[in-house]
Amino acid sequence: MKFSGDDNRAPWEHIDQYILQLGEAGFHEALHIRLFSLSLTGTAFSWFSSLAPNSIQSWNQLERKFHDRFYNGHNEAKLSDLASVRQGQDEPASDYFRRFKDIKNRCFNLTVSEKELADLAYNGLRSYLKEKLNGFDFITVNHLQMRAIGLEFKFKNAKDTFKTHQSMHVDCKI
Repeated sequence: MKFSGDDNRAPWEHIDQYILQLGEAGFHEALHIRLFSLSLTGTAFSWFSSLAPNSIQSWNQLERKFHDRFYNGHNEAKLSDLASVRQGQDEPASDYFRRFKDIKNRCFNLTVSEKELADLAYNGLRSYLKEKLNGFDFITVNHLQMRAIGLEFKFKNAKDTFKTHQSMHVDCKI
């Protein structure tokens, strides 16, 4: 997909896709620069075409100029956005973690450890899960996610078993 500079795509997203599309050619920095114009259209292509000849000496330099020109920050999330994510009343833990990770992926300049991210995710869980997970040391969000989903599954099975048992008990009295 070509980058126009007029849509909501972030420049870093375009760069990542571009390098992936280069495949084996992506191992050669000179090809990064030479083929980059083929990934652009509209305003972005005009910008690239207007660069002075021989003004770009390295891929890093081109990538920096591209980012400086087209990064607008509209889609970027902040640490405060991540800290405010809370699991909804009837929201499964898997959906909560998906939302948490989606917001984390939009925090482009985030400089926190995996442990700190796990702590943020823990703080957003519903209280009954936090109570059961209290005391565990989670080093990654994925580790926390695995434990929370496992607990949620156990609670659901216990609840279903109780309902079935209660139903059978009521049927016996009739």
